[in-house]
Amino acid sequence: MKKLLLLLVLISNLCFVNGQTILPAGSTWKYNDTGSDLGSSWKDPAYSDNSWVSGLAELGYGDGDEQTVVSYGSNSNNKHITTYFRKVFFVSNPSQFQEILGAIRRDDGAVVYINGTEVFRTNMPGGSISYQTLASSTVAFGSEDTYYDFAFSPGLLTNGNNLIAVEIHQDESSSSDISFNLSLNGSQNNQVIQVTREPYLNSGTSGSMIVRWQTDIPCDSKVRYGANPNNLNLSASVFPYTTEHAVQITGLVPQTKYYYSIGTSSNELIPSSNNQYFKTSPVEGSNDQYRFWAIGDAGMSDGNQRAVRDGYLIYNENQHVDGWIMLGDNAYGNGISDGTQSCYQTALFSQMYSDLISKTVCWPALGNHDYNNHIPFSPSPAYFDIFNLPTNGEAGGVASGTEKYYSYNYGNIHFIVLDSYDEDRSSTAPMATWLVSDLQQTTSEWIIAYWHHPPYTKGSHDSDNPIFIDGECEDMRENIIPILEQYGVDLVLNGHSHSYERSFLIDSHYGTSGTLTQQMLKDDGSGGRLDDCPYEKETTYTKAHQGTVYAVVGSSGKLSSVSSSWPPGLQLCRSR
Repeated sequence: MKKLLLLLVLISNLCFVNGQTILPAGSTWKYNDTGSDLGSSWKDPAYSDNSWVSGLAELGYGDGDEQTVVSYGSNSNNKHITTYFRKVFFVSNPSQFQEILGAIRRDDGAVVYINGTEVFRTNMPGGSISYQTLASSTVAFGSEDTYYDFAFSPGLLTNGNNLIAVEIHQDESSSSDISFNLSLNGSQNNQVIQVTREPYLNSGTSGSMIVRWQTDIPCDSKVRYGANPNNLNLSASVFPYTTEHAVQITGLVPQTKYYYSIGTSSNELIPSSNNQYFKTSPVEGSNDQYRFWAIGDAGMSDGNQRAVRDGYLIYNENQHVDGWIMLGDNAYGNGISDGTQSCYQTALFSQMYSDLISKTVCWPALGNHDYNNHIPFSPSPAYFDIFNLPTNGEAGGVASGTEKYYSYNYGNIHFIVLDSYDEDRSSTAPMATWLVSDLQQTTSEWIIAYWHHPPYTKGSHDSDNPIFIDGECEDMRENIIPILEQYGVDLVLNGHSHSYERSFLIDSHYGTSGTLTQQMLKDDGSGGRLDDCPYEKETTYTKAHQGTVYAVVGSSGKLSSVSSSWPPGLQLCRSR
């Protein structure tokens, strides 16, 4: 119904009623109904609203139940889109509250700010908001009296005067009415907040890190961090209440270890320790030795998965792991429902990888089981809710606009992650188009690509089989591998086939295994440092078609029999 932007300012000092009410509905607000562009400073405490007028809520027009009627301008067919409201309110001790609960009546959309920080938006689009931004939809007839609940941290409040600012937006300039009213209450519920998913790391760069965790009840999010576990002198916060916490920390120093704790603005929920830290990436282009752990088809939540984990931890001997590559089928279920939150909880969290998850950045790819094999009426993959992955090129590479496929840099390595199951795998589809653009722009010395379905395998799946569940293997080999080899990709990692296999240094083999020729073997040695010479590639003049190594790493939890054997020449080694 409408398009109007309201500004409200609270100017009276209110006392608590029964220790709970901070701001009752029906209070007096300052408002600006001139239709002017007030920019962004109007919501800040320092802004002067001396020229604004005051009125009792409910404020608005068009419904007949308003205590204060505001103006929509001189043209009923071209009303103001936005009306602004402000109010100062008094809190003597914010720390007595666990959370601040709000309720807003808005027609059509609204954004709420506390002391200049946004705490809630309702029926409004994402991104930046201007005085011409329309509400997302009209308020249906009969719903004008609805109140919408929200909550925010008392950590946003100060002892004494505080400012709440609200902008109300119409959904169109000819909208018939506008409504605004709001209340705030302090909750003194002493319910203990429990961490239900331990902290884990996403989208690490040389200057930033995302720390995620989960709680049983909604609360605000705060990460305290520092160079010493006993002196966490820095912090980053997210104030909207949630159970799925994701805090992005910026302004970090490259290749630096930071210890951290997680919690709320008022309490630590998991304190810091020597084993809870993150390490930022080196400056792009840095040449050093880096350690990544690659696992495929791990998420069985059983003894096999734990045995692989334990074997790796013994082998790694507590060395820092620079990145954790997950090759898909990260969370199996009961064969009917895979890739759900509960599957991930047991296969990735809940102590399965407790020695790694809080200090190693996860870089996952999607497998068919993460999509629950597209079984009809399956829930959306939990993958997209669990991980925060770089879609805008923020970790290096070209923006993909999707978490299905993306890229990132680490030192002198460029990593490319693809979706071999749900995305169109043709050479002219959006994923391939993005891939070409991404490869064209990278200047990294090393290029590593990974996804779920392997182009070459004779494990539990057969890449020579173009039908049933192995057609993805053929598509990736015929359509995507030529692009990777044209731009000099050095290593390709995959899962899906529940075995370990590794190719020679090969190039231009896009058919079935029987079509391999000697000319396609750039080096038929083992490439081993101890028993043979490492593979060498001459890339001074061109990286194109100098050879690529393909490895299947699909036995990190799921174990199956081998389907068939390789023709002589292609397969180098396999370990089940």
